[in-house]
Formats: sequence, structure tokens, C-alpha cells
Amino acid sequence: MVFQTFRLPLSMKYSCPSPSTWALAINSLLSVLNVGLTVARKHESAFHSMWSELAQTLEEFLFSKHPSPPTLSVEDFQRDEAVDCKVILMVRDDILPFAVSMPKDFVKRIMQLLNKGSIHTTSSDSFIDTDSSKKLREEFAKTCFETLLQFSFVSKTNSEEGAITKMAVLSLLNRCQDVVRKHVDDERLSGKCPLPRPRLAEMASVLKAITTLVRSLKKAPPGNGSATLFEFYEISNLRRVYGYQVIQLYPALVDCTTSPSPNVCRALKEALHEYKDLLAPPTSSTQNGTA
Repeated sequence: MVFQTFRLPLSMKYSCPSPSTWALAINSLLSVLNVGLTVARKHESAFHSMWSELAQTLEEFLFSKHPSPPTLSVEDFQRDEAVDCKVILMVRDDILPFAVSMPKDFVKRIMQLLNKGSIHTTSSDSFIDTDSSKKLREEFAKTCFETLLQFSFVSKTNSEEGAITKMAVLSLLNRCQDVVRKHVDDERLSGKCPLPRPRLAEMASVLKAITTLVRSLKKAPPGNGSATLFEFYEISNLRRVYGYQVIQLYPALVDCTTSPSPNVCRALKEALHEYKDLLAPPTSSTQNGTA
């Protein structure tokens, strides 16, 4: 298989003998996928084994076990990050819109990949290391997150397409939970030292996503107005799953109210206002026994 040929240099990445090896391999892979994905979708049975290989190849490249060397300049790091973003854009444009014609396991792995990529990572374990914060894959995380967000609010009537939306929303919710809880823990540990700017920007973007998500999920079927928390669980099985996880986020959001960041507090305020509607008592069309 062609992916097995690409897989070795892509997984080695910065450990390749020549720095240009993995760059040549990923550009060649993207060229192959530009033509090959269309063919594979039309002849699914002939390319059944391809999808798992592709998912594994993408994951090992984007999350290589061979990190960038400490001598790599910030400019070179950003150049390499742009290549990673290019791969995610390929996923956004050439894979997810056609997910209904691809194996479900493959699509699930792609969603997991986006979820993993949407969380900022750095080469240092220190959350106040300003040097390492320069090498956060900020644009890469943003691209992954925006792709998840884009496919979380696609309204489809087809059940299979709806399943894609469900996977995207659940991945997005899991990602939001991880970021919010980690942010709260790290702010407590940092004391008076502010978290790196990319971390604060990440938190603000996650809070905005939560606001958008809650607004979307609160919408009842046409003509029924907005849903309260008590009505929220009765709209559909899908929203019942989402609703539970959304409510589970509330205590962590309350813990964020002590954040010293104005941008975080502003985004948090908007998110909590949306919860206000969810926590309202159920409305009733019958009062004192009359309609």
C-alpha cells in the first residue's frame, strides 16, 4: 500500500536523516489524496483496508513521537506548523464533507484526531514557561478546533450525516471539558503568575464555543420556542446526550469566575448567561386548571 511507504518517514518526522524527507513525503501524500480520495469513495470495497492505514499515518505524523529539536527556530517551527494545518484543512475539505461514504471507524478516528489536536501542547511541562509557549501549536490547535466546531452545527436530516454531527459535538464537548478543567487547575497552581497568552486565548475560544453550543442545543423544534433544562432532555435522544455533558460543565465554569483575565471573564459571562435560560423552571401552558 502507498500509505505504508509514506508512513515511515512521516512518523519519524524530525528524526529523519534529512529534514526535507518528511516534508517531501507529506506533500506527496497530499497530492495522492487529492486524486485518490475521490476514487476510493467511489470504489469502497476495493479500498476497504486503506482507511485504517490512512488514519494511522495521519495520526503518527501530526502527533509524532519524535518532537522538534530544541535548536529549531520559532520561524522554522511555525513553517512546520503550517504544514500540519494544511493536513487538517485537507481533512476539513476532502474527508468530513464526504464522511457518509467512508467507514464509520475511520471517521471516528478522524474526530478523535481533531479532538486531540485542538488542545494546545508544548514541549515543556511547565505552564508558565514563556519560551516553550512560543512553540505552542496555536494555529494548529485553532484549525482543529474550528473544524470540530464547523461540523458540530451542520443540520442534516439524513441519519448517517446526523451521526457525523453527533461525533463532532461529543468530541467538541470532551475537548471543552478537558480545557476548562485544566485551565482552572493551572491557574490555581500559577498563583499570581499569568498563564501564557496562547492558553488564555484558547480558554476564551473554548468558552465562546460553549456559548454557541448551548445556544444551538437550546433551540426546540420549530414553533416551540426555547427549551429550559427540564424540557431540554425531552427534545430528542441526541440532545439528551449533549444536555447531560453540557450541564456537567457548569461547576467547572463557576470555578473560572476568579480568573484574572478580562477576555476569559468576558467570554465566561456570555456562557453563564446561556445557562441561565437552561436552568429556568419549565413553562406550562396550563395555569390554575385552565389552558
